[in-house]
Amino acid sequence: MAQATITYQRQLIGVEVKLGFLYVPAQARDLLPNENDKVQVLLEGESKAKTKSYNADYNRIFGLTPFFKKHKLEKGNILTVQVSSELIKVELAKATIIEDQEENEQADVIDISGLSSQAKGNIAEDRVKEIILLNSQGLLNVYRPVIDTRGIDMIVLKEGLFHSIYLQVKSRFQVKSNGQLILTISKNTFKPHHAYYLVGISYEPDVAEIGEHILFIPSKKIIEMATVVKNKGKEYYRINVTYNSAKSGKYKKYFMSKQDFVESLLEKFEAMSEMIK
Repeated sequence: MAQATITYQRQLIGVEVKLGFLYVPAQARDLLPNENDKVQVLLEGESKAKTKSYNADYNRIFGLTPFFKKHKLEKGNILTVQVSSELIKVELAKATIIEDQEENEQADVIDISGLSSQAKGNIAEDRVKEIILLNSQGLLNVYRPVIDTRGIDMIVLKEGLFHSIYLQVKSRFQVKSNGQLILTISKNTFKPHHAYYLVGISYEPDVAEIGEHILFIPSKKIIEMATVVKNKGKEYYRINVTYNSAKSGKYKKYFMSKQDFVESLLEKFEAMSEMIK
């Protein structure tokens, strides 16, 4: 079977030249990694491909500043790009056949590529903590483990009770740009328990806020419903949801508003209280 290849033209915008990256449009993303990873890029004038960083949250290939400077490229210049899963070729356009670029990229100027996964995780966890505290009106409190080695990001307690609910928080940044909420959980540290839940959220840096809906799913359901994938010899649970249709997919029962998320948490405490009696 022939290697799938997509060729298109790209008119550079100012932020690409300024930050040294190349944006990948929707039609070519399926050939690139779903997670932040390295890709092979062959640039015009070079005999060998070089390894570049691909940011799947923003759909950007970084490390192109030397190429832009070498060819004195600026806003409005056009590149011809050929993408396959193995190699990305970038050349100066010989002829212009570019179509309208479908996204409002000028507004997308917030760059989070310098943030570590831990930093982004902390941002997401802070938002979840705030939602729990505000919407429970003082009934729930949130604690964090001193050492996070077992996949537990938060411990939630209800006022007057001495049993807890444990949460692992997973986030995906810039979901609205590609519509995919992809959550990956280490199989090695994920141990199902009746009081252990996964909280999945999307986060949009341009408005510093999480998406409208939250995924709140029991750990035992993760084992049943998620796909098991392998990467570098390790196994992971993978949840992949098209965010715009999340309310009609197999995870629809577990997607809810922020208020419903907190109400569901309170219901879990009530159910646990009945079990312990």
